Amino acid sequence: MLSAYARLLREPRFLLYAAILAATTATFYAFLAGAPIVLKGYGIGPDGIGWFIMAVPVSYILGNFMTSRLIQQAGESRVMVWGQSLTLGGLVVMLALGLGGVQSALAVALPLLLLGFGHGLLNPPALAGTVGVLPALAGSAAAVAGLMQQLTGAAGGYLVGLVPHHGAVNLGWVMLAFALTGVAAQFFLRRR
Repeated sequence: MLSAYARLLREPRFLLYAAILAATTATFYAFLAGAPIVLKGYGIGPDGIGWFIMAVPVSYILGNFMTSRLIQQAGESRVMVWGQSLTLGGLVVMLALGLGGVQSALAVALPLLLLGFGHGLLNPPALAGTVGVLPALAGSAAAVAGLMQQLTGAAGGYLVGLVPHHGAVNLGWVMLAFALTGVAAQFFLRRR
């Protein structure tokens, strides 16, 4: 088992696919940790927070549904680029609204529909990539990638707790930092 893990950790393509998954997970976990605090600041009570947070998972499900059809038409690499572009687009719009002084729950939730859809397009091919680089080690690859996802997700949830929550801007910066890490990993993956 340890030799399988060591072999995977020497495979750059596996590490880059896993980094994409990990960055995506950290972005989402940062959202889950910070959104309730930000939304509370906008006057949304516990009974309404779930409705706004639901925007990301619902659009993620739609993106997942579309992925298999889009990959057949456009290919894995292009679908992953679309996923990264939508993710960044949603975060940039959310940040622009926050920096522009728009203080509302819809200014957080609606742009993040793009993030959820982008993650839905991005995660399935990235996960397939992690287990497909060395098919003989698919089980070990899934385990290592899953561990990396959970560790970076925990880091995302923790880091968002270190910034002030007087609006969505600081949450957006943390999420954007993780998303850009995924974009960098994908850039290096495409170069390989």
